[in-house]
Amino acid sequence: MVETNISISNKSLVKCGATTIASFTEGSHEANVCNTMYETTKKGLLYYTFWNFAIQKSSLNLLNETPLDTNFTYAHSLPGDIIRIKAIFDDKGYYQEDYKIEGQKVYSNSATVFLEYVQDMDEQYFPVFFIETLVAKLAYEINEAITGIGTLQDRLSNDFNIKLRAARIADGQENPPVNVMPAGRLIEAHLGATSSVAGNLRHSN
Repeated sequence: MVETNISISNKSLVKCGATTIASFTEGSHEANVCNTMYETTKKGLLYYTFWNFAIQKSSLNLLNETPLDTNFTYAHSLPGDIIRIKAIFDDKGYYQEDYKIEGQKVYSNSATVFLEYVQDMDEQYFPVFFIETLVAKLAYEINEAITGIGTLQDRLSNDFNIKLRAARIADGQENPPVNVMPAGRLIEAHLGATSSVAGNLRHSN
């Protein structure tokens, strides 16, 4: 089944013990609440973490304008689907720290700029672990408005936090393992320790 904003909202409504909806515009109280809360909740959850599945890299369009801030030479436009910036780097792949974000523009001293960022995505591309977390988060956010039962909040909050931790672990496992120290250094360190032990033994004999 392809997930949509409605299917995810309905899963959240079920967790609250509420009636499901057919659309955000059907006029019911449940639909109105979900319509108000859904996008903010989804984008907020995407912002929480640099999710691997949502990371995008793209070159930025150079604008034909001179920044008013004289510390910078170039202005580029940010993509419309941006949720959170992870890094900015130049055409040689070097990460840049000397830049400034204003609205939908980034000012820097590089004519060519690449952006690594968390992008807003369609629900059909969400992995299962993120859908479960979004369902739990939305259920927590809409519960009181939908049901008026405040006693459910603690259970829903706990459910969300458990699923968020699990989602972060699952998302992190998509990356290959990274050595803290290069393999050569590890071998050298091991051999050095072995030689040291052997030398101590010879010395004690």
